[in-house]
Amino acid sequence: MDDEQAAVTPDVRHGRSWNREGVAGRELTWTAGDDGPDTAAWLLRPYRPAESAARPAVLLMHAHDGVKFYGKEKVADGPDGVPPGVAELRTRGYDGLAVATGLVQAGFVVLVHDVFPWGSRRVPWPELPDRARSAGFTAYPPGPDTPDVRRCRYEAAAREHENGLAKAATLTGTSLAARIAAEDLRALNVLLATDGVDPNRVAAAGFSGGGARVAHLLACSTRLRAGVITAMMSTFADVADGRADDTTWLMITPGLPAVCDWPEVAACAAPRPLLVQFARDDSHFGLQGMRDSESLLRRAYDGSGALTTQWFAGGHRFSAEMQVEAADWLLRTV
Repeated sequence: MDDEQAAVTPDVRHGRSWNREGVAGRELTWTAGDDGPDTAAWLLRPYRPAESAARPAVLLMHAHDGVKFYGKEKVADGPDGVPPGVAELRTRGYDGLAVATGLVQAGFVVLVHDVFPWGSRRVPWPELPDRARSAGFTAYPPGPDTPDVRRCRYEAAAREHENGLAKAATLTGTSLAARIAAEDLRALNVLLATDGVDPNRVAAAGFSGGGARVAHLLACSTRLRAGVITAMMSTFADVADGRADDTTWLMITPGLPAVCDWPEVAACAAPRPLLVQFARDDSHFGLQGMRDSESLLRRAYDGSGALTTQWFAGGHRFSAEMQVEAADWLLRTV
């Protein structure tokens, strides 16, 4: 599948707008292309009332994070501010920052959207199978029915349900990663058609599961100028060596390892510019596996100079330092 085969740009509906911290935001929604709920997104741009020049843009992919109740909220601030539980998540994985805000302040237009089964695209509690709901009640037994308890109960159920969703996708001849890639292609088409965006200067960026989505989008679309993959690069052999339980289905497509290795998926875009950021103490991947993946990437890019790799101290997170380096690289590249 490539962007020429993807669905046409969906009809976009506009909602509330807001201005905060130099960021002008607008709510967007569009049909996701299936029978599920519509996709909700936020379009964010620098607040410059008198400016008319087209800007570079970033399609920012939210991560897995073990949190499905929220999607775009994990990396961007909307009209209602930071929702319950997100501040703690950002402290743990993002140095307390909203990634999108930094990109907008650097000068980019940013689109961040929910994908199945996160945020606005999550599976409603009544539609979860009994086994998933049982897992939720096992983790958080009936008792005080507060919003926090309901949200945490949902996360426990959603973790159980993800395996079933991946199985169902495989049984119908596709994969969960492919379904999400199709949604990301629709979002890319929305961004490319947005007023004030230079369609020749659009990149994709994502951390962890979001980075997996970037790799797939680079492989599926010829219209991306560049990509940033943060803390989501190793080899399939490394993942299979005792780390599969910590790896999202966003990276695992049945049958794919028989055809290529994970770095080769991202390298499909060569020689388009690619930044890959590694965390030396990443709990999701082994150090040797990450080094092997870097070697595979360098081989695929064959000294073209379009590949940049960066190594950072610390674990599986998108630190403030990594965010700054990613934004600086995008400014130089896109």
